[in-house]
Amino acid sequence: MQNILDYVEWRGDLSFERDVFNEVDNLILSALAYLDFEGIVPFLPEGDIPVLSEIVDKVMNLVDTESPRYQDPFFHQIPELFAKAAKSVRFGGIGLSCYVNRIDYDKSEQFSALVFSLGGGLYYIAFRGTDDSLAGWKEDFQMSFKDEVQAQRDAAAYLKSILPYFEGRFLMGGHSKGGNLAVYAAASMDDDIRERIEAVYNNDGPGFQNGFIRSRGYRSMLGRISTIVPKSSIVGMLLEHKEEYKVVNSDEKGIMQHNVFSWEVRGKNFVYHDHLEKSSINLNRAVKGWLNNLPVEQREQFVEELFNIIYATGAMTVSDLYKERRTAAEEMIRSYKNIDAESRKFLKKTLFTFFRESQKVLKASIETDIDAFKLKRRYKEKTEAGNEQGTEKTVKNKTRAEETATDVAGTKQEEAGSDNISTQKAQD
Repeated sequence: MQNILDYVEWRGDLSFERDVFNEVDNLILSALAYLDFEGIVPFLPEGDIPVLSEIVDKVMNLVDTESPRYQDPFFHQIPELFAKAAKSVRFGGIGLSCYVNRIDYDKSEQFSALVFSLGGGLYYIAFRGTDDSLAGWKEDFQMSFKDEVQAQRDAAAYLKSILPYFEGRFLMGGHSKGGNLAVYAAASMDDDIRERIEAVYNNDGPGFQNGFIRSRGYRSMLGRISTIVPKSSIVGMLLEHKEEYKVVNSDEKGIMQHNVFSWEVRGKNFVYHDHLEKSSINLNRAVKGWLNNLPVEQREQFVEELFNIIYATGAMTVSDLYKERRTAAEEMIRSYKNIDAESRKFLKKTLFTFFRESQKVLKASIETDIDAFKLKRRYKEKTEAGNEQGTEKTVKNKTRAEETATDVAGTKQEEAGSDNISTQKAQD
């Protein structure tokens, strides 16, 4: 199976002038947005901005391949993608500017973005998805009860602040939360700014609260939003979407399909699947059912209680938790035991509600499968019975025809015999 790494090798010899920007190019730039460009890419796009081919060594020096973060199958392949892209004709000359990266644990804020200059007055604004910071993960959870999280506010403010520096057309996108931020920022702009945005790519990013879905800005962007999810999407199916989505094939299973290096590419397009897999649909129903049973206040309380336990480990990143996973697990258990009885009861009840909702969805899914199987079996039995009746009828008709033919032949033989007798008598 070919993926975005193979695409860079195959299509890398052609510039954007010779072969226009496509959906696979979008995914590559979304993945590159996870790299650290601190001190390498400036914020203001003034003078000669750096291009990919010129900053390979500087960027690679900031990559610690031995860290737990880069042991993750997704993050592990990004440096290789960057190195291949930087050497290619297609990506090597892309300029980079307007890089920002903010993490604030007090605000549960994690935001990063940059602008890729593609040439010919075309720009791709890439928003980073959730990184290694626990602040970013907590912010993701906050999307379940907040109309607007801090990163969404940041994304809208960022877009508005950089536009005066550029003349031309814009593409926007991101992977995971980055896709959500791209859609949110575009929909939050005034009409004159939205007119400059040609397309927004949401690569397996979560949806939004109903209030945003009903907004004029979001509805005005619907025709320009391209949402792409893997066949067992989990993250991309969270919350509400009104835009149409395309389902791409993946060689991974379950949540591992969130890794864009598992998405199948053929030529300059993704290989698409007809529909989402049942596991994705069922989990989506379970999560929505669970959230519908939890008032907003309880969702917020659950997230706060959960992350208080996680932060009790002293970890600031997912890598910290992984590196000291045994100690972290012991600390979380200790922290859970030390919280007040009401909080423990609430956490248990909330988790129980989710498992109960999951069981309900699974049961309904199994019953649907059984009904479908019974219907299919009835149809098969009916068809076979019809075929048997048809065969019996054919045999009966054939038998009757043979009997009739035999009778006719017998009659003719009798007549022939009578004629012979008459002739013989006449001769006598």
